[in-house]
Amino acid sequence: MSGQGTSQDCAVRGLFLDAPSGRIFAAHHGPAQSASAHGQVLLVPPFNEEMNRCRSMMTLQALELAKLGYGVLVVDPHGTGDSEGEFGDARWELWLQDLEAAFHWLDKQPGECRAIMGIRLGAILVTEVLHRLQATGIAVILWQPVTDGKIHLTQFLRVRMAALLDRADLPKETTASMRQQLGQGVSVEVAGYEIHPELALAIDGARLARHAPVLATRTLWMEVAAAAGATLAPASQAVVSTWQDEGMQVDARTVEGPAFWQLHERVTAPAVIETTTAWFQNQLASP
Repeated sequence: MSGQGTSQDCAVRGLFLDAPSGRIFAAHHGPAQSASAHGQVLLVPPFNEEMNRCRSMMTLQALELAKLGYGVLVVDPHGTGDSEGEFGDARWELWLQDLEAAFHWLDKQPGECRAIMGIRLGAILVTEVLHRLQATGIAVILWQPVTDGKIHLTQFLRVRMAALLDRADLPKETTASMRQQLGQGVSVEVAGYEIHPELALAIDGARLARHAPVLATRTLWMEVAAAAGATLAPASQAVVSTWQDEGMQVDARTVEGPAFWQLHERVTAPAVIETTTAWFQNQLASP
């Protein structure tokens, strides 16, 4: 599956990349004249249904960066989207290998990879893959980052609990009983997603603070709030403060808008895109 479309400002094409896990699908948004690109950006999506809810935001942001002259590669990790494999085949390690393969592909494109962007759980994947690559000079953009993988997985398991509330014919479950099932090596299906025990174990152990960006990394931390002027969530502020105390350049901001990663209807948060684009242009875009 591949395709290409072109507008006055950008060109979009679908492609498959070879990775250790198999062929992974990606959509590349770039300037209409791709050879003149200033650089490239890798965009790492969120987890499970949040990926679908964020599609519009990812596409809109990619198009805005393409207008600045940057290519943006939106990747479907193994077992997700249009990539090979079923979700039950997904593993954290395979996802990291997929992102490494995508990064190396971008590094061979005009301008090389200049930034990597992660949304929600994708934020932890971003910090881990950069740690593995030991890449320097790569800007980091994090949207509504998950700081604790275990809490994030627990919240997702509760979706299955809620779905069973009206099923009197089925035994009630708890997050503890589902984790016990996973601990026994049995996958758990939540909202149509089969979570393999290995993936669950890896997510449980994932922490954003564990792999901080290198000192010279320019980082934008973006969160959405219901009202203007809100502060970061306490868990987020703790990570940001730690990174800043260690000498890292972290620009943490909140903007007013809807929780686009949560809502069943696909909504957008224009302030997030506008702020990200302005930050990117100020930090990276060539004159």
